[in-house]
Order: sequence, then C-alpha cells, then structure tokens
Amino acid sequence: FTIAALAMMVMAPVMGKLLERCDIRIVMTISTSIMAASFALFSQCRTLPQFYILAVFLGIGSAGSHIIPVSMMITNWFVDRRGLAMGIVFAATGVGGMIFNPLANWIILHHGWQTAYLAFGLIIGILSIPTAVFIVRAKPADKGLLPYGGEAALARQTAGEQEGVTASAALRGSAFWLLAAIILLIAVANMGVLHHIVPYLTDIGFSSTTATALMSLHMAMLIVGKVLTGSLADRLGLLKSYLVCMAGLMVAILLLYGAQLMWVAVAFSVLFGFSIAVRTVLPPLMTAKVLGQKHFAVIYGLLNIFTTLGTAVGVPLSGFIYDWTKSYSLAFALYICLCLIAAAAGVVLMIRGRRS
Repeated sequence: FTIAALAMMVMAPVMGKLLERCDIRIVMTISTSIMAASFALFSQCRTLPQFYILAVFLGIGSAGSHIIPVSMMITNWFVDRRGLAMGIVFAATGVGGMIFNPLANWIILHHGWQTAYLAFGLIIGILSIPTAVFIVRAKPADKGLLPYGGEAALARQTAGEQEGVTASAALRGSAFWLLAAIILLIAVANMGVLHHIVPYLTDIGFSSTTATALMSLHMAMLIVGKVLTGSLADRLGLLKSYLVCMAGLMVAILLLYGAQLMWVAVAFSVLFGFSIAVRTVLPPLMTAKVLGQKHFAVIYGLLNIFTTLGTAVGVPLSGFIYDWTKSYSLAFALYICLCLIAAAAGVVLMIRGRRS
C-alpha cells in the first residue's frame, strides 16, 4: 500500500490533466475498472513482487477514481452549500471503513484472505463502474443544469472562481505553495498521531481492547466531523472554519499528554475525530476559492502530491522519535508546532491568496 500511495502521487497530476481534457466518465470508468481488477487479482498473488506490481496499478486506479474527480465534481456542481456537499461526500469514506473493515475481517476468518480480495474487487466493480458510466457528469452544464444555487450562484461563479488561473501560473504564485505547505504539514501531523494512537494508549496503561474502542470512537467522530466542517465552511466562511478546526486539532493533540485519564482520552478521540476533517474537506474548497475552478483538476492533482508526502513522513517520524526518546511527547509537541505554522499559513493564504 506504500507503493500504491507512491503510484497515486505520481499519477495525481496526470489524472488531473486527463480529467480536464477528457470525458470524466471515461477516466473514472477506466480508473475504477483498474482499481477493481487490482483488488481481485490480489487474490491470485503468490509472491511479493506480484503484490508490488498490482499495487502500482491500484495506485493508478485510485488516482482517477475518487479524491481528485470527486472534488472536481463537487466544486463544479455546488456554489451554495459547497462545503456541506464536500463534507457529506468525504464522510462516505468513514462510513465505508465502518462497513467494510468488519466485513473484510469476517470474510478472512471464514473464507480466507484470497476470497476477501476477490469479493472486494467484485464489490468495487459492481458499485463503482456503473456509477461512473451512467451517473457521473463533470459539471451541471453537461445535463443542461445550473450549479446548486441557481442564477445568483452562476453569476458569482462566473465572476470569480470559474475564471481561475492556469496550472503553470499557479506554480509560479505564492498561493499554491502556501496551500501545498498547509496540506503537507497537516498530513504529517495527522498521520504522525493517527497511526500511533493505539500503541501510545497501551503504553500509558490502557488495554488493547480499550485503545481500539477509542480508535473506533475517533473514526465515528470523523464521519460527523467531515459533515460539520463542511457546514461550518458554508456558515462561517473558509478562514474561520479552518481556524476552528486547527485550534481543535492542536487542543486534541495537547490532550494526549493527560490521556491517562479515561475522560481525557475520550475527549481526545472526539475532538481529534472532528478536527482532522480539515485534512480532507477544506483543501479542495480552499483551492477553488484561492486558485479558481478553471484548471481545478490539474492544480488539485498537483497538491495531492503533498498529501502523500505528508503521509510518508508522518508515520515513520513518530516511530523514529519514539525509538530515539522512548516517548511520544516530543513527537506530539512537534505536531502542535506544525499545526501552528499551518494555521498561520492559512491566514496568509486566505487574505493574500487571490492577489497572488
């Protein structure tokens, strides 16, 4: 899955360009077919290199099947209530995890891992490919419709975001790099904490069962948090909602220092689950606001590189710090500092981004 993530990182800007130039149905149909076939073929793997080769194709399929095209569609279809729509869409990832993680475990226990991979490949193919072929449209004009919000929304979109900047112009401007830094720093902090929650909680005295239950609470709150974050973006504006989430994220990480107490551990799980929605829901909204919609797919594809880089750095960084200091305390302090820098960069981005 590390190889899949790297392949997705490389393909993200390519898929962005394809989505801009080609029919989104063709791109998503081919991508979801590759993704479904990769999962199904994992069931036939017998050597490690076979898994690695298929992981490359899994990353390619992933790049063109969800985050980039879905963000592009929501940006095009919604002007009013765009934040809420983005939150609902990305909340589906949490719902999927709650459904398919236990399902995978049940299939593996009763029928083996090969059957689980084959079943998931079939599920992805049966549910996703027809959706890509028959339902997906890049923009409402493809069906003779206006974006949600009617004439007023269309007027605002035409006057502002729809003009946008080209990808080459974005790369030359400070707004793109500020947004890239924000995405990178939040990803490092998020993954650096997320993948070490259970070992940290067991280190400080919780049983593995309790630690896992607290992790499940976090995942449940993540679903709610994505919807609430999107709604806050609509009600408060992007900057205020961003700062609310970043403040919540910093407080949540700070709570880990007192997580020996059950109520503090619960408070962390709730607040962290809500706040970390800032990683998925707000970046596409900020991209559309600051850099426009004209070349959204290409620009957001490039920005997704920094999500993958942050993930690649955050997980081993916490492990390295723990091995060096025999404690997670320094790692948590580092992530609070990174969040502070990201919050400050967000203020600069939203105030000066348009002028860049």
